[in-house]
Amino acid sequence: MLDKLEFMLAETFISLRRNTWMTFAAVTTSAMALFIIGAIAFAYISLAKFAGDVEKKFEMRVFVKESATEDDVKNLELRLNGMDGVSSVTFKTRKEVWDEFKKNNPSVTQGLEIENPMPDTFTLKFENLGKADAIAELIKKMPEVAPNDGVNYLSDEQNFVGHAMSALRWLGGVLGTVMLLTGGILIYNTIRLTILARRKEIRIMEMVGSTKAMVWAPMIMEGIVQGLIGGLLATVVLGAVYAFTLRLITIINPLSQNSPFPLGLTIFWLSFVGALYGLICSFIAIREPKKKEIPR
Repeated sequence: MLDKLEFMLAETFISLRRNTWMTFAAVTTSAMALFIIGAIAFAYISLAKFAGDVEKKFEMRVFVKESATEDDVKNLELRLNGMDGVSSVTFKTRKEVWDEFKKNNPSVTQGLEIENPMPDTFTLKFENLGKADAIAELIKKMPEVAPNDGVNYLSDEQNFVGHAMSALRWLGGVLGTVMLLTGGILIYNTIRLTILARRKEIRIMEMVGSTKAMVWAPMIMEGIVQGLIGGLLATVVLGAVYAFTLRLITIINPLSQNSPFPLGLTIFWLSFVGALYGLICSFIAIREPKKKEIPR
């Protein structure tokens, strides 16, 4: 058993050395494809985390019109609590809002003797930010809400996060697919060249009764090794880019808190995906020659 494994490994690396430039092209292209996919995945996960933090902190303020009665305020609170997508509703009187403003902005209000300009205010939090725009439109139509600027929230920031995540999904899908197809074609051609270069050896091995595994396993292992090396290279490049990016962020904002690069997890997933990718490409490459006679 060990002799067979040693033979297959030896044949695999002989083939890799025999087609050096094709192997180099296949490995580097695979590495680029996996790097793009990994980078897009990192960016998407970071943005998703940011979006989650924004969603937890996201608030919509609803200002009650001055002429609203106490019953109007209670009715409005009941309607806001009953809206689909709203997780919590907090009410503050105009006095509480004004006292909070003066406490948070002492330099602005110190020495000023002015009448309280603040309205009664509801603060809403959401289960799903995607419903914020629709909810805002419904609230604006409620008669108890101030007619001008009665609803205040960060709609631009919310839309930016949503558009950015959508763009990342499309960009990662398109670039990753193109690079994976290119790398797959190169791995396929490398394996086909190996088959053509070893056609006589393959014929002799088949004539003397070698099993299919002994004949074709080195080609499959060659594709796996190419994909595996591509995954490892992608991890190295991704780690370097991540470290460089963190250094820039630290220079711009020394107080920023950044997560360390998940080296072990990245090596595992990119190597696994690369090896699986190489396995599929090499398997496709050997299927056609197996269906027909190997050329002499």
